[in-house]
Amino acid sequence: MSSSSSSTSFLLLGREVDVFLSFCCQTRHGYFQNILITYGIKTFLSYRCLENRFGPISQRTVKALEEARVAVVMTSGTKPCSIGFLEELIVILEFQEKGSLMVIPIFVTDNYFNAEEICQQYPEKAPSWRTALTELTNIAAEYQFSQNPAGMGLLDWFKKIAHDISLVSLYSTSNGLDGLVAMDRHMKVAYDLLDLEVDKEVRTIGIWGSGGVGKTTLARYIYAEIFVKFQTCVFLDNVENIEDKVLRFKGEEDPTVVTSSDHDWLEIAKAWRKHRKVLLIADDVNSIEQGKRIIKYAKWFAPGSRVILISQNKDLLVDAGVKHEYEVRSLRYDEALQIFSQFAFKQPYPPSDFEQLAVRAVHLAGFLPLALRLLGSFLAGKGRENWVAALFKLKAKLGGNIMEVWKLMEPSGDRGQEEWEPAADIMEGNESSEDET
Repeated sequence: MSSSSSSTSFLLLGREVDVFLSFCCQTRHGYFQNILITYGIKTFLSYRCLENRFGPISQRTVKALEEARVAVVMTSGTKPCSIGFLEELIVILEFQEKGSLMVIPIFVTDNYFNAEEICQQYPEKAPSWRTALTELTNIAAEYQFSQNPAGMGLLDWFKKIAHDISLVSLYSTSNGLDGLVAMDRHMKVAYDLLDLEVDKEVRTIGIWGSGGVGKTTLARYIYAEIFVKFQTCVFLDNVENIEDKVLRFKGEEDPTVVTSSDHDWLEIAKAWRKHRKVLLIADDVNSIEQGKRIIKYAKWFAPGSRVILISQNKDLLVDAGVKHEYEVRSLRYDEALQIFSQFAFKQPYPPSDFEQLAVRAVHLAGFLPLALRLLGSFLAGKGRENWVAALFKLKAKLGGNIMEVWKLMEPSGDRGQEEWEPAADIMEGNESSEDET
């Protein structure tokens, strides 16, 4: 599984814990946790690895496992496994067996557990521990980044894993909605088009629609739901010069040095060369030639592979050779109001005294998910007078065209790469902003 170097996190409906972190010893855990935090991933770090006596799993730990979508289990062949780590691993795998948790193993050194000595000390527990460690090894065999790929530095390796985790964890909710607003109906159509039960062909589907409508979010959600069914998974944000990038690695078995930005293309070249079953998602396809090249390369993947092209132009996809396509349309009114309310009021509906203003805001946002998030986040916590003034000024400055919001955004430096907000001078009505270039 691989993903490109950015991930979209809008439409999140918040949770206390995204990822549960379990380590066999105190090795690299703080380093990896900090990388996850930079991606906006909420973590729970377990210290059971420090326990060398038997005892029940704390309720706090159980609660974190119940809420988390992913558990990362990091081991090192040079460090012995503790009683606490092994007992916790059994509980983690029980949650995975119930289907409520995805387990991602990471072997810091090699695919080996230093557990033989402790198994000899406690022979009555050894069978269950060995079974759990064997299961963890089997899971690792399904995930290409459980071990550090040749030529990739530790930072790039951990970042790749963090990107994959963000795709799985950041679109889940803690309030029972189990996903994004409106995503259930999109996913139903997507599953029909993907037809994952058919393994006799490489199937290509297209997702299209206007800017900001949620195409990329849907594609990332699909990725998070189905990546475990494929040998190689790649999410490409940028498909410019695709032929040069793939051909660059076509003849190289194991390049000496691979940067984070190169790794996706190396994986595609390997999948092409080794006839692997692939999930490839290509975002922002903006020319027929790009689409044709992607479909051409996909023919060399193994049967059962799935390729998803994302574009604003349906005709482009059809002319490139896509036979199965789906249009992502604007949200329904009730869905748009729910998303806006989650960000503006932290609840799925507006308070009665803000209902009319919320309706105006939803219409101003054009029922587009990203615009609803941006506007709701900005207005959250403000009084009615501020709402009235902000909506009036925003409408006047944008001329009623919410798509212009994209030209009036700036990153908020203290909240991470993917946290964006409307430029404050626009929302507050700073007249000097119009003259800036």
